[in-house]
Amino acid sequence: MMMVLSGVRDVLKMLGREVEILPAVGGAIEDLERPDFEEREDQALNEDEKVFETIFERDPAGVRLYRHVPPLDRTEQHLFRYFLDGSFRSYFLGTALEHERESPVHFAQIGACVLRREEDGTVRREALRVDHLLLAGKQRLSEQVWQQLSALSAQAGIRLVDLTERDIVSGILSDFDLRNKAAGKVRYEMRTLEAEVIQTILPHLTAERWLIADGSLMFDPMLKQVGSEGEIKPVIGVAKNFRKDPQFVFGRGPRAERRSIYKLLADLQAEHRTAAFSAQEGKVVFWYVRLREQRHLDYPLMGVVKVELANPTQEAVPSELVDRISRALVAERQVTPHGQDRRWHAHLYPIFLAERAVKESLVSREVVQQYLKWR
Repeated sequence: MMMVLSGVRDVLKMLGREVEILPAVGGAIEDLERPDFEEREDQALNEDEKVFETIFERDPAGVRLYRHVPPLDRTEQHLFRYFLDGSFRSYFLGTALEHERESPVHFAQIGACVLRREEDGTVRREALRVDHLLLAGKQRLSEQVWQQLSALSAQAGIRLVDLTERDIVSGILSDFDLRNKAAGKVRYEMRTLEAEVIQTILPHLTAERWLIADGSLMFDPMLKQVGSEGEIKPVIGVAKNFRKDPQFVFGRGPRAERRSIYKLLADLQAEHRTAAFSAQEGKVVFWYVRLREQRHLDYPLMGVVKVELANPTQEAVPSELVDRISRALVAERQVTPHGQDRRWHAHLYPIFLAERAVKESLVSREVVQQYLKWR
């Protein structure tokens, strides 16, 4: 890691020679992730659909809006064996001024980890990847300076990322303020890294050995991995924060009932799930599961997770499968990092452990701030 930081320091020296620099106070300021970014990302990934009226599950006994899904303990059926999460740390280093143009300069570490759970419940690291990024606006710098940035970054094993290149995640934020956009760009790169890690795990999965990925599967690089042609792959995405604007229609004709997400989830009882709805023309099936009773929480959307299943067949999925996934999810709620994360009410503990494994592999804020200072 010191080689990487030395490489970043060489980049800073070069920039100091080639352009005027307005350094960040203290050398490096950590970018704090926006607490609502997961929700905004969920909205951006499927912004064209706001009303969901296609129930995409099949049950010979008839589909209901709410279904009871009591916990399926792993002593009965150990369904979830792999757990994926990612994390990042991003730092604003300063602003490069070149003639009438300017670009923020950021350094970031991104990581993704998969934990494997053994039969006795212990978890072990199956895969871990950490990448290092240098971020700046290509269109805000001269070609000469950008080429030097690219060469020095490559020498140090750092990937140079263009902040002005649009993507589905950072595109949520304005192109005018590239510094504000950096956190979205870093998150996009982290999610892409998660998709690459999933690719290495897919051969280990079976109908009885599933993987839970933190976040949405509608992210395009992720969906390409798990939603390609063939049968449903044993991977689900679980989101703790999700969009609050959709409307849901249940039933047909004059008796059809329309509900906001608040109404839909306010009537969702503990250890129950909603019906499964179609997104992206059936390529993704999603539903909501309440992990905890509302009386212990502040408002109806707490204690609920959104579950997504890639559906390459684009046919209605069996209710039995949705029930089995939901029951196993309810059983995962038992141990939670209460007091250590504001999202504790919707946490799945192995996902929390995967995120912590990534964070422990990243260099601390204190080291980065001491090492990366303009001279």
